Amino acid sequence: MKSTKSLLLAAVTVLSLSLSFFTAPAFSASRVNPAFPINSLKNEDYTALYRLYNSQNKLHLYTTSCEEKNTVTQSGGYIYEGIAGYVAIRQMRRTTPLYRLYLSSGEHFYTTNDAEMRTLTQNPANRLVATVGYLATSQARNTQPFYRLAGVDRHFYTTNESEKNTYLQTGGNKDEGVSGYIWTAGLNSCDSGSTGDYPVVYSRTDFSGASQIIEKDWNVSDDWDGSPNIIGAIRVPRGSYVVIYAKKNFRGKSFVMSNDAVFTRDNEWYNRVRSIKVYKGELPPELR
Repeated sequence: MKSTKSLLLAAVTVLSLSLSFFTAPAFSASRVNPAFPINSLKNEDYTALYRLYNSQNKLHLYTTSCEEKNTVTQSGGYIYEGIAGYVAIRQMRRTTPLYRLYLSSGEHFYTTNDAEMRTLTQNPANRLVATVGYLATSQARNTQPFYRLAGVDRHFYTTNESEKNTYLQTGGNKDEGVSGYIWTAGLNSCDSGSTGDYPVVYSRTDFSGASQIIEKDWNVSDDWDGSPNIIGAIRVPRGSYVVIYAKKNFRGKSFVMSNDAVFTRDNEWYNRVRSIKVYKGELPPELR
């Protein structure tokens, strides 16, 4: 009799576990997928966040859309200021959505705060435009802060600490902290081909300032308009490879790049690029 009760109890337990398994909540696509840890992604998982400026209304616009970037620069009164950084194209562990809203004041407003987004969109005059991408919630390798600042009548966003400090020198402007962290490398699908499909070096880490198109192998020297030997960023179009060297004439330590990159002070290549080789198509076997 005792064994019969034990068997019945075991059967009920198995049935309960089976029911709980099949009635468990379905996986939501909006949840963080643990299969994509933040440090295991490739550059293809990040896309450029383009920064544009309208001198008429003094507003900045950040977008990942090539179509929007081209439209507002051609007929919307905006000028292209370069790449602010790179955002993840899908949510993963330790990331948060970057929401873009259009406020009744005419401001393009960006936030990673769900509650703030919901509160603002309760006003029908404000609208949620899109999720621009995903930011890291804490400082990680190859990321930089996305600062949020507030002026008298609008917000301002930047990854440049010097620009942030200059902005705060104006009375009434204030620091509202870091919205998240964006990556320093990824894919730049909009600008490929804009320089004749040749790599470009820039003196600043936001892909602005003095620049030089690299049509062939090049020794970094004083004959370009940037600070001597200081390269802040390199843009690499699709179908090209760039090999940077720590010494002149393509010697010393080297690094192969197939995507855009920036060289901040915490990067091992900061102020160390002395020569560059350019390859179209496939790399030579010895460099693979």
